[in-house]
Amino acid sequence: MSDARAALTRYARWMLDEALPFWASTGVDGAQGFVEALELDGSPRRTGFKRVRVHARQVYVFSHAHLLGVPGALAAANNGAEFLLRHGWGPQGGWVVKMGESGGHVDTELDLYDQAFVLLAMAWWHRASGDPRALEAAQRTLDKIDADFARPDGRGYLSRLPDRGEALQNPHMHLLEALLAHYPLASTPANARRIEALRRHFSAHLLDAETGTLGEYFAMDWTPEPGPRGDTVEPGHHYEWVWLLGLAERLGFGAAAPEAERLFAFAEAHGLTETGLIHDELARDGTQRSARHRSWPQTERLKALALRGEESGAPDLDAIATALTALMDHYLAPAPPGTWIDHVDATGAPCVDKIPASTLYHLFLAYAELTRVAPALFGDDFKPVDLVP
Repeated sequence: MSDARAALTRYARWMLDEALPFWASTGVDGAQGFVEALELDGSPRRTGFKRVRVHARQVYVFSHAHLLGVPGALAAANNGAEFLLRHGWGPQGGWVVKMGESGGHVDTELDLYDQAFVLLAMAWWHRASGDPRALEAAQRTLDKIDADFARPDGRGYLSRLPDRGEALQNPHMHLLEALLAHYPLASTPANARRIEALRRHFSAHLLDAETGTLGEYFAMDWTPEPGPRGDTVEPGHHYEWVWLLGLAERLGFGAAAPEAERLFAFAEAHGLTETGLIHDELARDGTQRSARHRSWPQTERLKALALRGEESGAPDLDAIATALTALMDHYLAPAPPGTWIDHVDATGAPCVDKIPASTLYHLFLAYAELTRVAPALFGDDFKPVDLVP
């Protein structure tokens, strides 16, 4: 327990003392929302665009941080939300893929992934600010998804407009995440139906019943895409779905077990290295497909471990300590304060040319979940830092 306590305290101190202050200052682009990425020295990088999904993620982070009592977080959230509302909505409706650095549009295609993250951001921004425009924007987003992304055959959603003739797991996952965040604010029959449909879709099409794995790339009939891509699975998404299925169950949308157990078991058995890092990609038989390790799967494993520990009353504190230590030592400590190395190779060496702002969403959500469940993991008397709810 002492190792896990120390590791969580270290991570919380990094988040509160370094990451959030840095991204609320250097990570804010004046009155024009957030920066898209940083140079490796921690200075802002001029990319020529700002992705809607990055802005939405940062609005989520700072809205949630405000609710946890972080000073200055609401101002950062408001700044990002204002820029997003002014410039993110496209000429044909829906949230575009890329805005200009100072406004306007760079890429006016529509991606379900982006719609999902704006929905998530608006749910949390409304909680933080009470601004009625958040719920109005959320409803516009849902209307656009229903009208133009929902497939006529009722089997999930198109991933991109114009349609590219492929079916993807990832945007469905994030749409479910967003709907679960939005549902307590709008517990309508329509929102319940959307969640129920996605929950059924996961069981019927995304989860492979034979192997207990989660596919990524599908043909339009939801059979795995032919070739290596159709056989590709990501352990990080297995962990992420474990957490999501648990959240859905708490809101009354189906039991997480046994599907979550199968996902978790596969990821633990095949996705981890001896040092605790998580492989980017595997084949469905568990063999390694990539020797590299992104940072975000570490955070998804932590979220899954936190939820499982809270529910079971028997948390795997050794696993939590190992995952936190791997995250800090390989990705956070070697980077400029408050930032990260997003990707390392098989030897642990960085293989990056920038610091993407989008990673803060993963890192913060893992922090928020771990601190939320800390009393269940360590006892009611434990708080990793003073600034927790």
